[in-house]
Amino acid sequence: MELVLDYVFYFFLYSICGWILETVCCSIYYKKLINRGFMSGPFVPIYGSGAVVLCGLLMPFYNKFGYTWYMIPVVILLGVFFANVLEYMTSLVMEKLFHARWWDYSNEKFNLHGRICLKHSVYWALATGSIIYVVHPFVTKHMERLVSDELRNIMIVFIGIIFGIDYVITFINAKNKKMRNIVSSDNRIIEDGETTEKENELKN
Repeated sequence: MELVLDYVFYFFLYSICGWILETVCCSIYYKKLINRGFMSGPFVPIYGSGAVVLCGLLMPFYNKFGYTWYMIPVVILLGVFFANVLEYMTSLVMEKLFHARWWDYSNEKFNLHGRICLKHSVYWALATGSIIYVVHPFVTKHMERLVSDELRNIMIVFIGIIFGIDYVITFINAKNKKMRNIVSSDNRIIEDGETTEKENELKN
């Protein structure tokens, strides 16, 4: 049970970190403050889900082999595979639910249905190496020292309530088409009132 609670905490932690990363990068790129997440609050669940999947599946390799040189590329390749599967399935499910896309790599070389691509696979490779060999070992080491089980449980409940309310509101707004967060094939943010060929295809 403690392990499950730890991973719930990691999900929220990395979802928030992912939101910070996305917001900073996109705001710098578009030169204005942009919330690129699916939700209204400071959460990007695919980052949280990706981190939990990678840590759950790949940390056993780190715990057993450490920084053994020949295992590092194996772990990174596995991470790229799992992350791409998660990203592809997330895009597919969201499109089926909301008839909209929150990312589109159709303009990138070596993409698969615009959902995953080679360039972002490289990003996932860097993310896997960073998370498994740097970030998560650091987080687990200091979490044991800074966050007691009681504090962790309180944080899970508090953040979980905010996350749950945000998710329900976001889901309702998206289903009612009150929410606009669709991107064009070049990953440009689509402003209110604009449409794209991809969006028109999804409506038909």
